[in-house]
Amino acid sequence: MILAVAFGVLIAVGITLCIVSSVADRVRSSLGAFLHASLNLMRVNANSRLNSDLHICNINASSLVASKLIGVVVGVGGSGFCLLLLQTAGANLSSGMNVLIPVMAGVSGFMYPEYKIRQLSKARRRSFLHSFSSFLDLTNILLAGGAGTETALIAAAESGDGWSFEQIRRVLTIAQSTRSSPWIELSRLGDTYALPQIKEIAGSIQLAGEHGARIRTSLAARAESLRYRQMSEVESSANAATERMGLPMVLLFVSFIVLIGYPAVTLVIGGL
Repeated sequence: MILAVAFGVLIAVGITLCIVSSVADRVRSSLGAFLHASLNLMRVNANSRLNSDLHICNINASSLVASKLIGVVVGVGGSGFCLLLLQTAGANLSSGMNVLIPVMAGVSGFMYPEYKIRQLSKARRRSFLHSFSSFLDLTNILLAGGAGTETALIAAAESGDGWSFEQIRRVLTIAQSTRSSPWIELSRLGDTYALPQIKEIAGSIQLAGEHGARIRTSLAARAESLRYRQMSEVESSANAATERMGLPMVLLFVSFIVLIGYPAVTLVIGGL
């Protein structure tokens, strides 16, 4: 009886939070501000990689904490509701399972927001590198036409659309307003978003300019190197996908063999 009441309370809390989550921005900001002290316990600020993921996804740490807590409550409450339905239907589960299932559901709800952010950040990094490669090609074309370095960079950034080009335009605007090198700001952008390729390219081109080397030649070489890396990653992803596609076929073949062979094995064993 006590277990049923506890599950009922968790269900009520979970349903309430699900309804409130329809206005998620307001809930997460207020709940995240209230629970800001828990960031240190979860070591979000200490994890530089997670910080980069949050930056590139444009999500603050307070929202992540709130999402994790909501996931725990919904996971525990939802699993408790399902267990209550099973018990009502006459299912007889052990006390260990009644505790283990809600705990596992709560842990899954706690980990899912971070997993989702990591997947989104990976997609955004791939998209940013693709856009940056196009940005370098456009800059190289403008430099070949006789434009200055800063003019070519700004014109190339303004010719593209999407989130990636918006970030490039933003850092170039900062470089203009602070009269700093655009390559330094691009390097900082790569550091913020955990994109070592961007940081490496910006640093090498800046070094080439400072030593009087031809920026256009260095830019073309770096753009080609970035495209080669992207092609290698695409080929690796395609090979991995091909291998994953073969696994269901193997399982289907094994299941077919078992289905055909089981009656024969049963008859042989029965005959003995």
